[in-house]
Amino acid sequence: MTPADSIFNESDDRLESVLTEIRLNTRTGESTRRAILPPSSQVNLEVGMVNRNLLGRKTRYAYLAVAEPWPKVSGFAKVDLATGELTKFEYGEGRFGGEPCFVPMDAAAATPRGEDDGYILSFVHDERAGTSELLVVNAADMRLEATVQLPSRVPYGFHGTFITGDELTTQA
Repeated sequence: MTPADSIFNESDDRLESVLTEIRLNTRTGESTRRAILPPSSQVNLEVGMVNRNLLGRKTRYAYLAVAEPWPKVSGFAKVDLATGELTKFEYGEGRFGGEPCFVPMDAAAATPRGEDDGYILSFVHDERAGTSELLVVNAADMRLEATVQLPSRVPYGFHGTFITGDELTTQA
């Protein structure tokens, strides 16, 4: 993210966030860096998430907030980390939300049917109507599956994760 302190200080410089793969060679100490998106698809992305069933392993897809206009989030994107293909889901004019949360279809499956077999959940606030909702989007085809009207507003920047009842009982 450049300028590096732009999220903490007022700055007239345009914020630019570049999704980057960094590889570290533990044998040689060398590192390489590669921009995932081609310059023509560049968009400010942040607070990314992958299918948590695959944490620690190579993943193909990441789901990230579209941080435009900064500092608001106008949607989220599914990024194919292998090809750089970007698919956006936009909340619509005057509607902003927080980070997307990927929920696997089967949280217990060690190997899902497809890495993108699940849903993206996101809280969205409509600034004009003064309403908030939870969106449920199919992660495979990025189509809206359901909308849940919320009784009150969820603040921008709300962070969270979803766990099963069994996972919750083991946390004590």
